[in-house]
Amino acid sequence: MNTVFDLREKKETDLYDKIWGYYGEEVQVIALGKEDLTSCIGCWDCWLKTPGRCVIRDGMAESYSHYVNSDTVILLLDTAMGFINHRGKALIDRLIPHYHPYIRVVEGECRHLPRYSKLPDMVFYFDRQGLSIEEIQCIEDYLYGTAHQFNVKGFVIECDKDFTLKHLNHREAKMGRVPFEKVEPMEKLVIYNGSPRRMASNSGLILKEVKERLGEKVEIRDLKKSDRWEDWAAKFRNERHVLLLMPLYVHGMPSHVMKFIESLVPSKGSITFFVQSGFPESSHSHYLEAYFEQLSRRLGRSYGGTIIKGGMEGLQMRPEDGQKAMIKPLVNVIEALVEEGSIPEVQLNRLAVPVKLSMKDRLFLKTGMINFFWDQKLKKNDAYKLKNDRPYELPSV
Repeated sequence: MNTVFDLREKKETDLYDKIWGYYGEEVQVIALGKEDLTSCIGCWDCWLKTPGRCVIRDGMAESYSHYVNSDTVILLLDTAMGFINHRGKALIDRLIPHYHPYIRVVEGECRHLPRYSKLPDMVFYFDRQGLSIEEIQCIEDYLYGTAHQFNVKGFVIECDKDFTLKHLNHREAKMGRVPFEKVEPMEKLVIYNGSPRRMASNSGLILKEVKERLGEKVEIRDLKKSDRWEDWAAKFRNERHVLLLMPLYVHGMPSHVMKFIESLVPSKGSITFFVQSGFPESSHSHYLEAYFEQLSRRLGRSYGGTIIKGGMEGLQMRPEDGQKAMIKPLVNVIEALVEEGSIPEVQLNRLAVPVKLSMKDRLFLKTGMINFFWDQKLKKNDAYKLKNDRPYELPSV
């Protein structure tokens, strides 16, 4: 069985016929283009309380069984601001219940273990109109990274002339095409907190220390306050210096952050990005870093760089002194940005270590300490006996 998940607002009337013609049979279609898909809230309930089940009830949750039991899923996506739009990003983020919190190491990178014995290959379609060559590569590389993380094969549909599938192969994310630009010391830096978990998150802990250190030189805005977006998007046009700080969600920004980005228009000033992630290696963030370089161009702003820091998931397990020690170098780079108008590249490189896991890191992961942490959480929630549940799998005939 093959399933189309159509997340486009406007449909190309002949695309379904081309898909059916290619696969040689009628494909079931799930139209989500009019659905207001809820963004993943980062609650981890699908791992730790109701293993395999998302707590959010919307059109996406109702489609999980179709997804899991398909041989191939064809994802038809809209783009916005040079990337897949927030609706497509929400769908990808919301696929995480199909995986365990447990990890294995593949080619020096952490990867979540699949919950199901077989999951469908992913075929992507996105409209290339209005995209630069660099933006198309950013999207394709991101989609490759998504399929790779999900342990399936990834393809993109190309139908400029004939309908063809192109296999997505590994390709280093193209970074460094947009140079960092030093600006004057900043009277004020506006920082947007893109964490779905708000100030109780790792991002929130970082920003609390930033506020204590820099005081009135920073203004922090919580992107979960969507009722303020229209006002903030209008202010963005006249704000000289902006930083977007967020956790990494499946190699990209959380979907609500993408939705806010879609509301922005080109304006003068600088823009800097900060991505923190749970996996220790920074390579997962390179796909997003490459996009942020292109986004700075779209917005007509000086690019202040992308700060990347992995290994942050253990932050809240540390005692307060340990948290402050871990956060201090992160606050230092934001302080350098404000006080000097740029971040020394040596600081960026130091924070991004390791890019890939060393042999020592891999040996530590093999001890099972991280999996022990997840098991303890499951036991605390009386969900350990359910940890291998496959709630959306149809019974075999």
